[in-house]
Amino acid sequence: MSSERKRLTRIFKMHGLSLQASALDTLLDVVQREAEVGRNKADVTNVIFSIIDEIKDRRILGGGNNNSSGGGRGGSSSSSVVGNIVTAALLEDVVADFRRDAKDVADEAVQLLDAFHMPRLDYDRMRKNFTLVPFGKEERTLYGEAVAKVDMFNQRYALVQQRILRDASFQPKLVTNRIGRATQNNNDGKEIITITPVESLLGRSGRRFLLGMIVQVEEGKYYLEDHTAQVPLNFTEASLLTDGFVTENCIVIIEGEAIDGVLHVHYMGSPIVEKRLESIKTIGLQNTDIFNSIGSLSEYEKLREQEIEHGEDGMFVVLSDVYLDSPAVIEKIERMLAGYSDFNPLPIFVFMGNFTSKPLSSASQGTKAMISYFEDLANVICKFPNVANEGRFVLIPGPNDPGITGILPRGPIPNYFTAALRSKVKNVMLASNPCRMRFFTKEIVFFRDNLVSKMRRNCLIEPRQESTGQLSSHAIKTVLDQGHLSPLPLSTSPIYWQHDHALRLYPFPDALICGDRVEQYFENYAECDAINPGPFSNGFNFVVYRPVGETSGSQTKSDVELCEVP
Repeated sequence: MSSERKRLTRIFKMHGLSLQASALDTLLDVVQREAEVGRNKADVTNVIFSIIDEIKDRRILGGGNNNSSGGGRGGSSSSSVVGNIVTAALLEDVVADFRRDAKDVADEAVQLLDAFHMPRLDYDRMRKNFTLVPFGKEERTLYGEAVAKVDMFNQRYALVQQRILRDASFQPKLVTNRIGRATQNNNDGKEIITITPVESLLGRSGRRFLLGMIVQVEEGKYYLEDHTAQVPLNFTEASLLTDGFVTENCIVIIEGEAIDGVLHVHYMGSPIVEKRLESIKTIGLQNTDIFNSIGSLSEYEKLREQEIEHGEDGMFVVLSDVYLDSPAVIEKIERMLAGYSDFNPLPIFVFMGNFTSKPLSSASQGTKAMISYFEDLANVICKFPNVANEGRFVLIPGPNDPGITGILPRGPIPNYFTAALRSKVKNVMLASNPCRMRFFTKEIVFFRDNLVSKMRRNCLIEPRQESTGQLSSHAIKTVLDQGHLSPLPLSTSPIYWQHDHALRLYPFPDALICGDRVEQYFENYAECDAINPGPFSNGFNFVVYRPVGETSGSQTKSDVELCEVP
């Protein structure tokens, strides 16, 4: 053993590293265990060299300290490299990383983020920079002061405005012609669109382009408002240039003419969208890491490597409107679970409400009934021991489920109702609505709301007649264009002012899975997978979503399957 200690010490010294005595003892244990599993001396030496390489990589990354919770080599650790000295804690951490299998990596790649604990992305219009305000750095209440409402709408507008003004169509490039006069054109020679502030309409004639939010200042009278002023709107001759719904509190681009203090709208469209990677490049990785899991570009690249290597096995099975008070629904859930019970690894099951066909009263009988329904679900899951022990279930409340209803975001289903389920099924996560999930580098937003019916009732102008697609398409494109899950009047869709950021969709997620009471829907819109699983209670529809359906080199592509239980 003495000779082995000298050999290991010499190997590390040759690589510029010095082993503490306790670290050397740990390394000897590793060598002994490797020999016990049948590895020859050359293989054991290769393991040692791999450990040395990982330690040196961590030195390059700044000592190994980071905030990653995504797992994998280079993940979160309390250990560090101090100069050239290797501690026992560092060595144990590196060895633990090497011993993790694909399941460990995939498990650690999943992270659920509650709406009420989300960091907030702020944009400063004056400084033109972004700031990510972590949860806990400021006091956030459910019932904020009036200034919080003003800030909410200011940020919504500012985030849309900054992405519009960065688009090539709105960025003037001065080109001097032969007589020295400056004209505005972009690289293709097309005319540049200039956004006119509302306050600058006064005394100006002719058509102008404006960007603003539609607000209702008086009953039945709508105005266009930006950060400078507001002006009354006349929609009589308005034509829509884009798909989607136009409602109060939507941000729109308008081409119109101010006559006698009223803006007569000729053409109107939704804001130009921006793909996720373009937004991240602009905002900066540190300001888009809402999960606090990717501290640097090098860690992001490592996570991407793990995603390519292990991500294809990841799968989400998503159901919406799971009426547990319906025997037919319970029977179909059992049949669905039977089909997935032999999968390895098991998918992540996401159940979105409503969980009953009718709202239950708050009386004792209604409470008891709700508890029994979740117990029925637990009994069905327990028919498949592997699913009950290894499967992961995420429960997202619907508009009529127990808890504080009617205001977004809404909290999880109270623990009281799901005690039996959580005692019988090992991995049950009670999520807020909306909530976000990280799968390696992918971000998935889950949201349950009756978007189509709300937008249909509140639209100010009929959607484009030439658009023959489903109403789901209009609704999904509206929320993505607006960068917000609920760009509706607060009277229709109330929001906690200080938690409005939890409903924002900027940057775009990789997938938006929105449970609605309309038929199944899928479209990839600006590289965001927009999905509606459809109501499980009506046709027993659900969706299977694979964030990494296939890989090609360094690129990954998702896979979406619209399904139903026979």
